[in-house]
Amino acid sequence: MLFSISLSAIAQFRDNDTPMDYTKWSIHDGKFYDDGKWVFLKAAKPLINYADANSVNALIKKLDILKEKHFNAVEMNCYWHHFDTNGDGLIDVSLTPLKTIINAVYKRGMYPCLSVETYAVGGGNIPEQFWKRYPDAYAIDSKGNKVNDTEYGFGTKVVSIYHEGYRNAVHRYIRSLARGVDTKKILYFETTVEPQYMGNTAICYSQNARREYNKWREDNGITDPQSEMPEGFPMPQSFVKNETWNKFRAQFLARWVNEDAEAYRQVAGENAYVAVDYLDANESVQYLRDGNPIEFLRALTCASIIQINWTWNLETRSINQKAYNRVWQVKNETGRDWAISEHMTFNGNDFTNLTDAQRELILENTLKQGTRFSWEFTNVNNSTSDGFSLYNDDFSPKTTIATVDNRWDYWMERLVFWEKQSPMDHIHASTAPDSLIYTLGGQIVTDRPQTRGVYIVKGKKTLTK
Repeated sequence: MLFSISLSAIAQFRDNDTPMDYTKWSIHDGKFYDDGKWVFLKAAKPLINYADANSVNALIKKLDILKEKHFNAVEMNCYWHHFDTNGDGLIDVSLTPLKTIINAVYKRGMYPCLSVETYAVGGGNIPEQFWKRYPDAYAIDSKGNKVNDTEYGFGTKVVSIYHEGYRNAVHRYIRSLARGVDTKKILYFETTVEPQYMGNTAICYSQNARREYNKWREDNGITDPQSEMPEGFPMPQSFVKNETWNKFRAQFLARWVNEDAEAYRQVAGENAYVAVDYLDANESVQYLRDGNPIEFLRALTCASIIQINWTWNLETRSINQKAYNRVWQVKNETGRDWAISEHMTFNGNDFTNLTDAQRELILENTLKQGTRFSWEFTNVNNSTSDGFSLYNDDFSPKTTIATVDNRWDYWMERLVFWEKQSPMDHIHASTAPDSLIYTLGGQIVTDRPQTRGVYIVKGKKTLTK
C-alpha cells in the first residue's frame, strides 16, 4: 500500500492494483504530490553495492517488508568506485542490477531515488586508477601536505574539487549512470553525499585552487592585496580565515554541486528534481567545511530539495537551529521553491545514545521546521552486528528506528497537526542579530515583532493565538 497524507485524513492508501505513473509526480510548495495528492515520503537508504547482482537480489526480497514498515521511497546510493573501476567516468560494469532494483521498487508502488557518492570525505571512495590518471588531483592542506580523510577515520585520499580532470570525470560518471537507467522512473536525483571540504583540515591550497581563485578574483574585479593567496607554505591563518577567500570557496563548492545537477539533467531533462545535502555542523569549523554557509546556499541554484544534515547538534545535544535559519533565510531571500528535509533523519549510529524523549524532539522538530516533504533513514538493512544498520537480523527495529516505527500512526497525526497550524507558528530568523529577517508562512516580514505574540505583516498587525 502507498502511504500518503492529506489534511482531511491522517492516511490514504492506494489500491495495490493501481499502477505507478511517473507522469503524475510533482514536487512543489515544499512537498511531493502523486496525482495531485500530497505524499509524505518515508525514504529508506540501504547502503549496498548496486552493481552487485547478489546484493540487489537480496534487497529486492526485503522490499515487501519495507512497505509493511511504511517505507514508500528507496534511495539507491551508487558509489563511484563500484561502477567505474578505472576512474575515467565511464561505466565498466553491467547496469542490469541497478535497473532491476529500480524496476522492482517502481512496480511495488514505491518511489525510486538515485544518488551518487563521488567524494572521499565521510565514507566515499574514488577509483584507485583515477590517481594514476591524475596524480596532481590531491587536495593540499594549508601546510602544503596531501590530505587523507582523518576526520571520519577512513583514511581515504581526498581529491581537490578545483581539479578540472576530477570534475569532468565525476560528471561523466553521473551522465553515464543516468543514461543506463530509465530516468523517468526516478523521483529525484541526489548530488554527491554531504558536499563539503573538510571540518578538521583547511583545504584546498593546491595549484589548481590557486588558478581557479585568481580567475575568480579577476572576474569579480577583486584586487586588494589582503585577499591574495600567499606564495609558499604554511598559509597564514589570516588568509585561511580571509572573508574573500572563503566567499570564493563557498561559491566554488556550490558550482561543483550545480555541475552535478546539470550532469543529471543533461540526461533526465531540465525539469528533473535534484536533492542536495546541506551540512551545517559545529559552528567553529563551518568556514572550513563550506567557506561561508549563506554564500554556499545562495549560489546553490540547482536544488529542488535541501536535505539538512545535523538537524540535531550532536555536540550540544539540542536542535541545530542555525541550520534551519540559514536555509529558510536563503529560501525566502531568493524565492526558491525548496522542499526542506533532512539527510539522515536518523541513522543507526549517531542517535543510539539519546533518550526516547530526545529522539521524539528531533522528529517533532523536523515536522515543524521543514516543509514536511520526507524523512530519510540510513542504513535500512537488517543486521544486528552492523552498528550503522537500523534493524536487527529478524527486521525487528533497533532502539533508534523503534521511535519511528512503533508510533507511526502518532507521527502521521503530528504531521497533519503541523500542516494545519497557522503560518504564524513558523517563525524563522537569520542568525545575524543586527539584520533579522522574520518570515511567516514563507512571506518575508520586513518589520521586527513589536511585542510577544504580535507581528507586523505587510504593515498590518497580526495576532497569534
